[in-house]
Amino acid sequence: VEMSVELAKMKGIKNGEITTVKSLRGEVDAVAIVTARFKPFTIDGNTVHQVGIPWHYGWVTTKMREYVHGDKKPEVFTFGDSANIVTPFIGDANTMIPESKAFMVNVERKGV
Repeated sequence: VEMSVELAKMKGIKNGEITTVKSLRGEVDAVAIVTARFKPFTIDGNTVHQVGIPWHYGWVTTKMREYVHGDKKPEVFTFGDSANIVTPFIGDANTMIPESKAFMVNVERKGV
């Protein structure tokens, strides 16, 4: 899960740590990617944070294999939960396009 430096500091999350991303629909575990690319917004005087959840988790395969198997061999498959577990099951009534880009989640260090 990609997040801003500010959000990571506020949540006590370090780059590379395993986090839990929770929504009303479910929760997934994801590796934290703390980046300066994401910046908090100020909306109506309130600070609002955004996160990004890659759907395939392809970037994590070799590192996760090292965690699981103790070696760095590349994998032919990926590890990790599907982001669809936390996305809302709603969509536009006219176009039938699902709403999977904008919804609220909470991110915590795993086990907190």
